[in-house]
Amino acid sequence: MSPIPTKSNFLLPSCLLAVCLLAASAVLISGLACGSSPSTQTSSGTYNNLDPNVLPPGVTVSAQAAVSKNAQALPGWQICIGTCANAAVPLTYTLTQNLTSPSLNSDGTASSYFESGTPYGDVMWYYHFGDAGATHFVLDLYLMIDQPQNVEAIEIAALKNDGLNWYKMSTQCNYQSGVFRGFNIQTFQWVDLGATCVPAKANTWQRVTLQFSTVGGTTNFEGVSFDGVLQPITQSLPPEPQTATSELLGIHIQLDNANTTAGYTLDADDWTVYSW
Repeated sequence: MSPIPTKSNFLLPSCLLAVCLLAASAVLISGLACGSSPSTQTSSGTYNNLDPNVLPPGVTVSAQAAVSKNAQALPGWQICIGTCANAAVPLTYTLTQNLTSPSLNSDGTASSYFESGTPYGDVMWYYHFGDAGATHFVLDLYLMIDQPQNVEAIEIAALKNDGLNWYKMSTQCNYQSGVFRGFNIQTFQWVDLGATCVPAKANTWQRVTLQFSTVGGTTNFEGVSFDGVLQPITQSLPPEPQTATSELLGIHIQLDNANTTAGYTLDADDWTVYSW
């Protein structure tokens, strides 16, 4: 598995495809009130793993969080391959948005990510929300994989610039080793986070929920839930110093192929991003 390259100001200039007005695309339900101490809300009601409106047990989100729903359907996703992703380029790779099938709720917002043709080929798609002053983040999404035996790893991340620091909250669920890892941007190495990767079952929706913060000036990995089962994490890694100030917030998802020319499709739906 190849680590993701360091990029200044959280921009990926080698694979930037277009300049888009992305901040306006995010569905911001509420913002963090200035000077207030945010209250928190946990899972409410009876938990149903297929209900995106009820958070998994143990996942806490501020009542004042900004919420972007169906992030997978937002226009303006960009791609990172080759030297940008620091890995072999897949022979074939596509992103198809606004699908009604397969879909968790048939609302036409699902997205399909696909790669094939290259052993250990990697392809990343990333999205910029614009500036945000948040220090806490929860990513909650559903994914379905048709051929999980062809997966080397699935990488999902929140990324945040805070002044002169870049916090790379990159996680890697390694399907081959079963290890759940985080990326140390300073050493350019993957680090065991002490949690277990739970591979998705073929053609079955899996809910993945990730918790992070940047409190204290470090990238704090705080928990991962697979289908509502929480694994707490208490690992902190350093940010990468930057030369120019920025407050940019973003996310990414990366498909890593195993040692095979056969590939796989990852469908994503109801990807909600909480930040406060």
